[in-house]
Amino acid sequence: MIEGRSPSDTILALVRVINGDAPYGAASEILDPMVKIHMDSAEYCGIDVWFKWIHLIRNCGRVSDLRITGCQVRCDAQEPSLVYLSGRWTGTIRSRRATGVSANSGEARYLIRDGRIKEIWTHKSNYEFIFGRWIRYAICYNLFLGWAALYFAFRSLRNKDDPYARISAT
Repeated sequence: MIEGRSPSDTILALVRVINGDAPYGAASEILDPMVKIHMDSAEYCGIDVWFKWIHLIRNCGRVSDLRITGCQVRCDAQEPSLVYLSGRWTGTIRSRRATGVSANSGEARYLIRDGRIKEIWTHKSNYEFIFGRWIRYAICYNLFLGWAALYFAFRSLRNKDDPYARISAT
């Protein structure tokens, strides 16, 4: 963990990891091992879940070369350990081979304590650009989660080299 990093710098370091500009192992230094992720009415816990979600948005969404650009980071006036991030998703739609598509990523909120991200609040609508509008609907989202569980189970059975599993195990 890098000592003395401001909450805003911590969030921007996480964006570099998501964009692939920093090694994925750096996320272990930024995120608390038991990070809580709140997505609308669902709650998840643990850095392994975060690694799997990032794997899904980078490899299984309808957008390739996915990046977060134009990041705006601001701290809450009353609680400086609460940081808000907004930006734009950019990439290429896989099926259309289009170039330069982008959409707002929405806003996510992060709680930072002791230089690590302890909690993340986000919305399914923030990921419409990557997966499509269907992700907003509970039944479709739950089917997607079921598919994701089978996907990761199949990957582990095949012993396919999964950089996220390898990093999160250390």
